[in-house]
Amino acid sequence: MTTDTAIPGDAPRWKRRVAAVAISLAVAVVITETALWLGDWPRFPRPHTFPPQFMLVGTPDAAGWIRHVNKPSETIRFRYESDPRDYFGTAHTVTHTTNSLGFRGNEFPLQENRDGQVEPSGARPDSLRIVFLGDSVTFGEGVHDSDTFVQRVGQRLGTRLGRPVEVYNFGVGGHNTSDARWVWQRYARHLDPDLVVYTFVLNDAEPRLFRLDQPTGQPTRIPRSIESRWAEWTSPPEGWWTGSRLARLAWKLQAGWKLDHETLEYYRELNASHSPDWHTCREQLEALQQIEPPLVVVVFPMLFDLATHPFRPVHFEVANACSQSEVIDLWETLARRAGNNTPGLWVHPTDTHPNEIAHKLSAGVIARRLETLLQDPKHSDSGL
Repeated sequence: MTTDTAIPGDAPRWKRRVAAVAISLAVAVVITETALWLGDWPRFPRPHTFPPQFMLVGTPDAAGWIRHVNKPSETIRFRYESDPRDYFGTAHTVTHTTNSLGFRGNEFPLQENRDGQVEPSGARPDSLRIVFLGDSVTFGEGVHDSDTFVQRVGQRLGTRLGRPVEVYNFGVGGHNTSDARWVWQRYARHLDPDLVVYTFVLNDAEPRLFRLDQPTGQPTRIPRSIESRWAEWTSPPEGWWTGSRLARLAWKLQAGWKLDHETLEYYRELNASHSPDWHTCREQLEALQQIEPPLVVVVFPMLFDLATHPFRPVHFEVANACSQSEVIDLWETLARRAGNNTPGLWVHPTDTHPNEIAHKLSAGVIARRLETLLQDPKHSDSGL
């Protein structure tokens, strides 16, 4: 028969080890908290200012939807909290200038009559005219007037072709494919352009932006479901525990993962083959391809994980839907430039629109393809 005998000093040694681990963890937490406080991390940048940007046009349709353009004859200024690339200037401001019709840039040779109809003003000059349709990417939200890819394409083509080139930016934030077709019918076609370029972005399959509110009968902006999640998961957390910088960092990392996951699922579902929104979008794409001047479709990727870009299948779907048109896909060019740092092509950490770097790269690709297209004999025979 044997008897277990405790070895003197065993219990105190075990307790000393536990105490040592606890003290080490406490010291590590204190050091980490101190480092985070000294570095003012994690940061939660505030979004840019949101001045009034849009004007409603016409009357609501049977379902209550209302068309919109940018505010006319306006200087729309966005002020950002910081200037990560020294691009915005001392006031951290970007200015967007619109003309009397509510489109970006100088006055277009168009006029709106008293009855609300739009018609050309002045004689058509002997120059190459290109109109650009699209949403806030085409508009160039977050970049200076001269840095939009539309302006850059006009400058490059004018130099390369050795002839006057006029470009007209009909991009409006929040426009979808249906809106692009409406802009063509109401405004752009009156310019008698030689070429039409439509910039497609994945959110162009979303419904329109403004609708009558049923209880009040007043027009209201319809928020996208992803917008509320973006606001929730990019804002500072609330709660008693947020005094800890380490806890805030853990929350930010988890919120970032959730936002990426929700963004991926949102745009995949929006552009899925079974989605009624994508079905409507495809119908509008097919209708746009029936317009008289040649249509060029530029597919601008969502600036989301460009290295692997999970939305590539949607690009193929768009190309298939636009088989009657010239399709320019910008994913490869922008992915090559971004590498593993897609946010490096954002206007700001709080604004995922393409910045001036992305616009410049895009303009180079678009201008080269348009130059080749315009020099093609079959297009030369048609008057281009």
